[in-house]
Amino acid sequence: MQETYLEINIDKIRNNILKIKKISENSKFCAVVKANAYGLGSDVICREIEDIVDYFAVARLSEALLLRRAGIIKPILILGYVGLDDIEKCSRNDIDISIYDFGLAQEINKLGYKIRGHVVLDTGHGRIGFREDEISQIKKLKDLKNIDIISAFSHFATADEEDNSFTIKQEEIFDRIIDQVKDDFAFEFVHLANSAATIRQKIFKGMNRVGISLYGLYPSIVVKDNTEIELEKIFKLYTYVHFVKEIEAGTPISYGRTFVSDKPMKVASVAIGYADGYNRLFSNKGQVYIKGKACKVLGRVCMDQMMVDVSGLDVKIGEKVEIYRDIDRDADLIGTISYELMTNISMRVKRIYIKNGEVIEARDYLGELNES
Repeated sequence: MQETYLEINIDKIRNNILKIKKISENSKFCAVVKANAYGLGSDVICREIEDIVDYFAVARLSEALLLRRAGIIKPILILGYVGLDDIEKCSRNDIDISIYDFGLAQEINKLGYKIRGHVVLDTGHGRIGFREDEISQIKKLKDLKNIDIISAFSHFATADEEDNSFTIKQEEIFDRIIDQVKDDFAFEFVHLANSAATIRQKIFKGMNRVGISLYGLYPSIVVKDNTEIELEKIFKLYTYVHFVKEIEAGTPISYGRTFVSDKPMKVASVAIGYADGYNRLFSNKGQVYIKGKACKVLGRVCMDQMMVDVSGLDVKIGEKVEIYRDIDRDADLIGTISYELMTNISMRVKRIYIKNGEVIEARDYLGELNES
């Protein structure tokens, strides 16, 4: 079946993890697999890496429950908000939660369910968490008998940038807060470093939380140029040519006639569009690869298709097309980051998992829904 698909290489993600673990052998390793493992398929990936990681981190309860249903037994932390009506599910399924507001923590405690919590500290990211002037609030958490505070963590704001000064400041604030509350809690470990802080600054606490670099991408060019770790991109996105035509000068292409040829050209229509996650901002900008050659997107990206310039190429219907060969370059082209391009790949796109050179699983989300 020739449909758009993602190819995910399990051997490469395992190698990336082992390379990162080697530089911090005394720290636990938390694989950040929120947003369906950045769009690649969290249940399959977690199953294949569970033996070499210590923790998984997600953003939503539904993501954590998916992993439990898939048979994952390692600890799972929800990094964001969990509503009071879902606390019982967290307790029953052995899922850790983030504690970042005393009033909310009191309400959780009143429910009576035993649960593990990680205290979130806002050291400068400005998202959620207790700030340095709220030490007394943090200390009061020890009186909440149904919440077992096992850890504390924070998140860096600029660890992937050239200037390290704010990252250093955040670590100093984190260490000061921990030093003031550590005698009030039996922390099993604390965690601070994301991918950038782990592989570039080598800021190691009790656990490292690694997201984008699991998947073989660097958080920024600064990080890529300032680490000895050679990551391998673990995924490839493919689609197919489904029509080829010769056009004359003056021929408009796609909606709005935003591209009109100024010379005779050969144009291929390919089976991917913004409903698959290929951003409409790539209209007249993006490029894909056919037979190893870069082919420019012509006109506006449609919902299910787009047209590309294949002049000079011997291209036929059924030819394979590679999308995001250099995903960082593509992201920069439309003013975004690789994370967004990855997580925007839609559920319509099939996922194919490769291990030891063989397909071990094929995930067709829409097909599974239709069959259920």
